[in-house]
Amino acid sequence: MDWDEKTLNELVKRRHPDYEENLPHWEFLEACYRGGRQWFKDNIFRYIKEGDKEYADRVERAYRFNHSREVVDLVNKYIFKVHAKRDVVDATPSVRRFWASATRSNLPITQFMRQASKLSSISGRIWIVVDNIGGDGSPVISVADARRVGMRTYAYIVRPKHVLDMSYDEEGELRWILIHEIARDDVDPFTSSGAAINRYRLWTREGWYLFEEEQSGTQRKIVPVGEGEHDLGRVPVIKLDHIETDELYSAPSLIGDIAYLDRAVANYLSNLDAIIQDQAFSQLAMPAQALLQGEDAYQKLLEMGTKRVFLFDGEGGQPMYLSPDPKQAELIVYVIRQIINEIYHTVGMAGERTKQDNAMGIDNSSGVAKAYDFDRVNALLCAKARNMQRLENEIARVVAKWH
Repeated sequence: MDWDEKTLNELVKRRHPDYEENLPHWEFLEACYRGGRQWFKDNIFRYIKEGDKEYADRVERAYRFNHSREVVDLVNKYIFKVHAKRDVVDATPSVRRFWASATRSNLPITQFMRQASKLSSISGRIWIVVDNIGGDGSPVISVADARRVGMRTYAYIVRPKHVLDMSYDEEGELRWILIHEIARDDVDPFTSSGAAINRYRLWTREGWYLFEEEQSGTQRKIVPVGEGEHDLGRVPVIKLDHIETDELYSAPSLIGDIAYLDRAVANYLSNLDAIIQDQAFSQLAMPAQALLQGEDAYQKLLEMGTKRVFLFDGEGGQPMYLSPDPKQAELIVYVIRQIINEIYHTVGMAGERTKQDNAMGIDNSSGVAKAYDFDRVNALLCAKARNMQRLENEIARVVAKWH
């Protein structure tokens, strides 16, 4: 099919109504789960009147326990504690082969579903594409043809920030969906540039189209690089929501609020670290009238004050060391404990906290409180398990259609 350059440029610029609003949120949730030193540079906030060096040193010393990752991994652990029951006897051979090798890297279906469950907990909604590989370009009209060309169906996950736009019909089924893919020019170790290549794949109910971005100086050009027909009668892309919802373009995440509480804990811990540093290395305060004349004497004075001297006007005043009020540290520790309690109580996992927290709280909680926690986490796991079951049944239907 032929498209003019303007049409292709307009196509890849399309964004669904919630995309721009949710993109920073999705990236923040992924960063909170992933962690790493770069996370501190982006999420530790400078406080009032803090100098550049003090702030840089504080960020370098920053640390955190990743509560976002802990909550997501705990839910995944509970979901897959019991193996899913699959009807292997009545399943078609194509579905059984897919269960044994569900991805391009030949991961079984259980491992694939673990990844899908984890990513849906992080982002709220992810998308599963069911595609096939193999073939020499000739039509596949029988099982013998499929075996001859080595046809194999596989699935892969697309994060919400890579799903640019889509259209639904009156029944809520996809008409088409536009997905951003990132490839890399790395085929030949000597001649390849290693540069990232932006690609855009459009799935419809009848086929697919692949477009690639070509950069020539400051000009960007979108060119078609592939297309194909599948005749499935549907778009082979399935959504998975962490929580079932009627929203068309996004869904609530498990850590949608927890990630921000997690960031607050990390910032309070960093402030607590600054207080400890100031307690250990107090600031020297002395009368300005007592300032010694001469460069050598002044340098010795700076060394006494650990390079920080506060001068005040005081006739006959005595030098002293200034340090923060220890009660500030007590307040921060109290607030940190309260936030951590809220993080795990939100999902009914108060019993999964650290030993220190357990000694101070969970062992003394009432049986009624524990029962509420159990009901909360049980409801969460049941709802998520139903979503996972619905997804896997839908994947099996698409796999059968491919074959």
